[in-house]
Amino acid sequence: MSGFASFILSRGALKIAKSENEYFKLKSGRLSPVFFNAGSLIDGEALHILANAYADKIAELLKSGKLPSFDYVFGPAYKGIPLGAITCAALFSRYNITKKFLYDRKEAKEHGDVKADSIIVGANQFSHGGRILMIDDVITTGGAKLQAWEKIAKVLHSPKLVGIIVAVDRQECGGDAEKKTSGAGEEIKKQLGCALFSILTMGEIYSALAPALPAPDSASWRKYFAKWGTKEAQVWAGK
Repeated sequence: MSGFASFILSRGALKIAKSENEYFKLKSGRLSPVFFNAGSLIDGEALHILANAYADKIAELLKSGKLPSFDYVFGPAYKGIPLGAITCAALFSRYNITKKFLYDRKEAKEHGDVKADSIIVGANQFSHGGRILMIDDVITTGGAKLQAWEKIAKVLHSPKLVGIIVAVDRQECGGDAEKKTSGAGEEIKKQLGCALFSILTMGEIYSALAPALPAPDSASWRKYFAKWGTKEAQVWAGK
């Protein structure tokens, strides 16, 4: 079993519904039998493991050349904020890689030094044309990431997004399942011109956990992704 998959399951961050009546409603409105919630990882040890997982993935991508060099880590509100912060710390402690950290506010700041960080905290230390890596917990259709980048592009001076990394890529299509629109990774590439990376995909999680899953859980999991999944998800969901 994948160490990270086992970790998020054992800590309650990966939740599997016991019946259709307990399916999880996603931001997209879909009802899913499986749900990833990084908000369940709140103790020191869990945050340490999570931070290291992000840092190790980033270091691996940089070494392979799949991820271009970057100057800033951006964590979108809300869950992306602590994830970006702990990742910056882990990059330094494990690899002596120092990056600056940015995050956004849901509401514009109206007190103090509003010129410096009224919308994007750290904006006063952003250099023209700076390269940004966005970090978040999960991606489904990619809509939230596109909205976050729109906010950044309006505030900062000619920012360049070099990539997005999440803990879990749900491998889902946007729009109507019957029309099989593109998945989040394709949309990110098409609209933002960068790659999407993940510590784990939903398919990898399923493969790691499938041997121990009760038959009804396995069936509902595969049925959902056979309907809503990307082409890659169709492969494992159809087995």
